Amino acid sequence: MTFDQLMQHAKDITDKAVDLKWKELSGKGATAGAGNPDREPIRKSYAFIGSMFEPFSRLPDPARYDPLIADLNAAMARLNTGSVDNTDLSKDVTLANPHLDKMTTDGGYLQGWTGDAAMAFKANFIDAFKTISGNQFTALSTLKGVLQAHREMWVRARDDIDKIAENTKNALDNAGGCGKNQWSFGFSVVSAVVAIGGVVVAVATGGVVAMAAIGAAASVGGAGVASLTASGDSVDTIINSMKQAVDELTRHIQEVETQQIAQKVRALTDAVNANKDKIVAARPNLAGMNDRDLTGDSGMGRSD
Repeated sequence: MTFDQLMQHAKDITDKAVDLKWKELSGKGATAGAGNPDREPIRKSYAFIGSMFEPFSRLPDPARYDPLIADLNAAMARLNTGSVDNTDLSKDVTLANPHLDKMTTDGGYLQGWTGDAAMAFKANFIDAFKTISGNQFTALSTLKGVLQAHREMWVRARDDIDKIAENTKNALDNAGGCGKNQWSFGFSVVSAVVAIGGVVVAVATGGVVAMAAIGAAASVGGAGVASLTASGDSVDTIINSMKQAVDELTRHIQEVETQQIAQKVRALTDAVNANKDKIVAARPNLAGMNDRDLTGDSGMGRSD
């Protein structure tokens, strides 16, 4: 991959297009008894090539996603109680956090306390702790899948635009040769995202809530499910096919980002907002109680 040289590719394409067009016009001029054409007007007519590739040279660097994904992996490891099945989204986190096992019991500290807040703490926090932690683990794994899919989209977009430039240069080099001059442009970006299916958020009192999830496609190889094929020896045929390929790639990137990734992010956000009680434990009844209520029936009650 030579994405870092994309603008040099654009310059090379411009130079090759100017040379080939000059030869085409020179041949026509010789037939008509005219002199050789001026190169400057030809170069001006292909000045758009550099500006066409320039926005792609500023595509986000996929490596910038790595620290964010690593942070999510670290957070998932802290939340992993071992109670949630590993999926394609959470397979990078395989060890459970033993410190969370300490929240499976009250250790006898609540024994004898009969107040409403004491009972609610056991029911809403201790008994549901693994479920809430598992749901947070699942939500983070889904978010990690979104970041990995977005990163993969940019990896493939960079590769696609680089190959468009390379194949255009090759087509210009092969123009006028003995064999048929044929080339193609593939768009692997269209398959950068894969639907994982539904990930399950458990309900502490029973039941589940499914959330749609996505991730990065497992393999880049052979992923170009869309392509353009062209043939010909004229510079206009080659450059026009390049323009069409760039337009197609732009459209595919927009579709992947807005119709696949953005939709899943909105669905995840909606699911989290609609199920906050399954992901974040309720505020303890003890919070904000005055001393009198704390030891009353509405609080801890009295120890036997």
